[in-house]
Amino acid sequence: MAFFGPHNAEINQVNAQIKAENGKISGYQYTLGVLLLKKLDEGMTFDDEIMQQYEAVKASRTAIENANAELARIQQLIADEEAARQAEKERKQAEAATLRAARAAELAAKANSFFGKGTGKACPACGNAVTADMAFCNKCGAKLPVQKTCPNCGNVVTDDMAFCNKCGTKLS
Repeated sequence: MAFFGPHNAEINQVNAQIKAENGKISGYQYTLGVLLLKKLDEGMTFDDEIMQQYEAVKASRTAIENANAELARIQQLIADEEAARQAEKERKQAEAATLRAARAAELAAKANSFFGKGTGKACPACGNAVTADMAFCNKCGAKLPVQKTCPNCGNVVTDDMAFCNKCGTKLS
């Protein structure tokens, strides 16, 4: 109900004072509740009505603890699932890289065979077709492993071999 007239300002001032005092009471009630809970937590007992309310507070505290434990469990589950997804992604990437390298080596061997190089050799770093006499890859610059090959067929031979074990050519 709104009042108009010469006392309107006084009424508003008194209502503001009542509102301020109600705000203080709410603060005091909160503080009393905190102090009472502290006393109850320390083992002090009161009448049955207060003790019933305290039991309800303890039940809520337990429910909060359980909910926090459940949150922690769910967060750990999420972290574990993310780690598993990341590991699977890395495994698939490594598998794909291995397959690409194998395919590149296969293609390099076919290219070498097609162009008469006969070595079937590929750069271990990028899969580029290389010949036995190359020390470095002409595509990526990687140092190539040195292997002695038969000058006739390109078969890999060792230093202790006098003849190629594939075509029989005498090795010098």
